[in-house]
Amino acid sequence: MLTKFWSNLTSVEIKNISSNKVLIFPFSSIEQHGKHLPVGTDKLILEGILNKFSKIPSKTSNFIIMPHIFLGSASEHSSYSGTISINSSMYIDYITEYVEQFCKKKFKKFIFLNSHGGQISHLDIVAKELKSKYKTIDIIKANYSLFDGFDKVINENELKFGYHGGEFETSLMLYLYPLLVKKNLIKKNTLSPDFKSKSTISYEKNIKRAWSTEDINKSGIIGNPVGSSSLKGKKILDITLNTLKKIVMELS
Repeated sequence: MLTKFWSNLTSVEIKNISSNKVLIFPFSSIEQHGKHLPVGTDKLILEGILNKFSKIPSKTSNFIIMPHIFLGSASEHSSYSGTISINSSMYIDYITEYVEQFCKKKFKKFIFLNSHGGQISHLDIVAKELKSKYKTIDIIKANYSLFDGFDKVINENELKFGYHGGEFETSLMLYLYPLLVKKNLIKKNTLSPDFKSKSTISYEKNIKRAWSTEDINKSGIIGNPVGSSSLKGKKILDITLNTLKKIVMELS
């Protein structure tokens, strides 16, 4: 097979795929990312990662990239124009049914590669329930933005408390899709209130309150994109690709 994308294969080619092939399921979202980034940021970044990853050397190529589910659960951004969100319970049911058909066809190795933090818990539930039902499968849950090593590129505080439209995502977009970034609208922004808070209740620490984006920052951005650069984006991408390569190799 010359392609690594399920959608580009014929039914005959798919019929001959080994049940031990690693299936990578991409999940993202369409949601606001402030004034300087497009609503498709999560989708675009994940597609950029997978397009690069599909060209890795053959010795680590025991994978197929499944159709990208890019309408996700993004209700925390629903008050901003451009956000498209699926109800959480409906999303969980849909993803469960989507993935389960491959369990029934005896595929055993799955990677849930996710680029939207707001649906990590949803995918955790899907994986838990499918694993309970199909004991022999192996599901790896991988939210790319949580991979190790990014602290070599992005300031630790920004990395931990700037998780939406900040330096991390903006740098990736500047590297992968520079023409889609409104550079003139990149302005100084603030980190999550968790950064300096000493309260027991937080937004994203161990004891969390339910929140909508405007509760944290009305601009829709959580983080400061001013320090973003294409070079940082390339370094982030390289770390991501290397980590994903390790995941596939360990699962193969």
